[in-house]
Amino acid sequence: MRALLSALILGAAGVLAPPAIAADEDVLRAGKRVYMTKTCLACHGRNGAKPIMSYPALAGQNAKYLVQQLELIKSGERTGSVDPATGHPFVQGMADIMHLLTEEDMENVSAWLTEQKPAAPEVLDPAPTEAELKAGAKIYKRLGCRTCHGKTGDKTQKDLYPFIAGLDRDYLVRQMTDMREKIRTGGKVKLMFGVIKRADDEDIAAIATWLSQLDRNE
Repeated sequence: MRALLSALILGAAGVLAPPAIAADEDVLRAGKRVYMTKTCLACHGRNGAKPIMSYPALAGQNAKYLVQQLELIKSGERTGSVDPATGHPFVQGMADIMHLLTEEDMENVSAWLTEQKPAAPEVLDPAPTEAELKAGAKIYKRLGCRTCHGKTGDKTQKDLYPFIAGLDRDYLVRQMTDMREKIRTGGKVKLMFGVIKRADDEDIAAIATWLSQLDRNE
């Protein structure tokens, strides 16, 4: 009798397991569809790993962080500095399309993006010297950035914090500067204020250069 019950339980588990896997696959398919049809591709590039200009690479990012940021942009709570080329906030392009996304869309596309291979390190010209990279790592450690973002920016303390290793250098500089000047608001940004206020422009540039050269695929 026990053998029969075990067989029945295992058999039922085998029958029930595929739908759960299929649901995950449905979410990922839906997420990719959102990414490909809602203009995300235009700025963040193929699979979220080849952004244009100084937009952030989204591939491999924390899904909860991505959902949070999409919600903040949609509600208008996330602010930021103005792009001198357009005269509009850098985040404006995202804000203008957020009415196209439902809450389910945001969750699906975030789930899909977090499964994508992170971007390769940015190629800088001129390439930073070993001394410059060591200086950036040292400042990162001195400011205590590793407490939330990990030793090399790729292991966050909480899912609502972003991975910052391997992001575009100019994007990193802009975000850290915006936080220092309290131009960027919303979400967990307030936790950065006390840290980043101790960084001058050279510190921020050094950290951004070092982070941009870290490979999350290794």
